[in-house]
Amino acid sequence: MKEAPYAFGSKFEAEVGASEESWRRRISDWTRFAAEADGQVVGTVGVGRGEFTGTAALTSLWVDPHFRGRGVGTELIEAVVQWAKDRDLSRVLLWVTEGNHHAERLYLRSGFVRTGGEIDEPLREFEMSRLI
Repeated sequence: MKEAPYAFGSKFEAEVGASEESWRRRISDWTRFAAEADGQVVGTVGVGRGEFTGTAALTSLWVDPHFRGRGVGTELIEAVVQWAKDRDLSRVLLWVTEGNHHAERLYLRSGFVRTGGEIDEPLREFEMSRLI
């Protein structure tokens, strides 16, 4: 978050101040995937059941700046899609912050489209969806 605050709808200060209970719930309620290179984590993504029937929610996709443009993000997205398929879900939803053009291009290349949904707190974000 500190490295790319424009990319997250949440603020670092809010996340670091979250309660232990909140962090434990995030760990137990969501699946996390990590990409590794030479024993180092170079990317992560979260996924859980979405708020709508038949959906998965992709959250917090991050790739180390030194590994961007090498397919790590695509592989993490495909892990989320496979997770959703394994649970017979039909759609993956995500939110992308306005101005995060690299991420939005990655999502578009991965088959996501804007749905028209948007929020403005604390940053403006656009909802994107992919049928699976």
